[in-house]
Amino acid sequence: MRVVFVNQYYAPAEAATAPLLTDLAEHLTRQGHHVVVVCSSRSYPDPGLVYPAAETREGVIVRRAWTTGFGRGSRLGRLADYVVFALGAASILVRERRADVVVSLTTPPMISALAWGVARLHGARSVQWVMDVYPELAFVLGALRRRSLAGRLLDRISRKSLEGSDLLLALGETMAERLRAAGAERVEVVHNWADGELIRPSPTAGNRLRAAWGWGERLVVLYSGNLGLAHEFETVLDAAEQLRGEPEVLFAFVGSGPRREAVAAEVARRGLPNVEFRPHVAREELGLCLAAGDVHLVTMREGIAGLVVPSKIYGILAAGRPALFVGPAACEAGEILAAGGCGRRLDVGDAAGLAAEILAYRAAPARRIEEGERARRLFDERFAAHHALARHTALLVELAREPGP
Repeated sequence: MRVVFVNQYYAPAEAATAPLLTDLAEHLTRQGHHVVVVCSSRSYPDPGLVYPAAETREGVIVRRAWTTGFGRGSRLGRLADYVVFALGAASILVRERRADVVVSLTTPPMISALAWGVARLHGARSVQWVMDVYPELAFVLGALRRRSLAGRLLDRISRKSLEGSDLLLALGETMAERLRAAGAERVEVVHNWADGELIRPSPTAGNRLRAAWGWGERLVVLYSGNLGLAHEFETVLDAAEQLRGEPEVLFAFVGSGPRREAVAAEVARRGLPNVEFRPHVAREELGLCLAAGDVHLVTMREGIAGLVVPSKIYGILAAGRPALFVGPAACEAGEILAAGGCGRRLDVGDAAGLAAEILAYRAAPARRIEEGERARRLFDERFAAHHALARHTALLVELAREPGP
């Protein structure tokens, strides 16, 4: 089987989708399949870093499209990066005429429509591995007006590619329902995963990062990862304000993202002494970082369920930590915590409930340990990488064997 993947980021770029795509591409290569990845020449956290235009990594052929390096500092610059990458990716894709299957992720938005068109041009099977549902997500977040000319055009293109794709890979049932409602005919659910070897349960005592950051014996409520537009932070900050008189509780944000500066500014405005920020950590230190927290936070805005899935939940499970999810009831993250008995879901705006849960965890170390053990057990049973990689491989091989479109 010859597979071409299209996504803005791939190893060694540090972006949420990059390690997932890298794991799958390398797995397929080890299984004897021919794999090509088309991605951007730029790093995600450092757009000034440029990678080689072409190389082979662990048997995977990587072709990188030159991309502008404006980064995520402004909406216009980000749009320019997206457009230039799409043009460069298109020029590479049209030369990949021997692919059996073309698989697109959803970074940047709407790249899946381009990949679908190229797959049809070459008579290959088209697969969308959906990480975010665009342009619906942009409509809900207010980044694009639904009735604008651009909104109507992108919505029409998206629906056409959804209806025409041979397979949609959704990250959960809520997302699958969204895709079917938008016109997709064949949708399969395959959850994301985390590296269960890199991320393992370990005690907070002796954790090098925790010691370096001076967290001591406090109960650390950790938000690790992207502070994005789809995430909800008002409830968290309101809970932190209610707990400002509890010196043994610390809220820690580790990571970056488009809302980091705004959240930090709000913390400063409120004068919250129990909230701090740490920079993004390298992939090799992710396990240490996740194990440095006692209880983790996952958040999502109302109206977003099914448009994105908070993939940080898998790393939290792997680290053997309980989590508190602030977000809508119909969401994969809340359902996973309920199934594993390793955390709680709270409504957006329920700051008092969040504060109460945090105090309950502080008062019950045994509960934290027990729920952490359940979290890792659930991870091993359902969300370790080998489960998803085997499922992805089986679906792609089956699709490649079907008669062409």
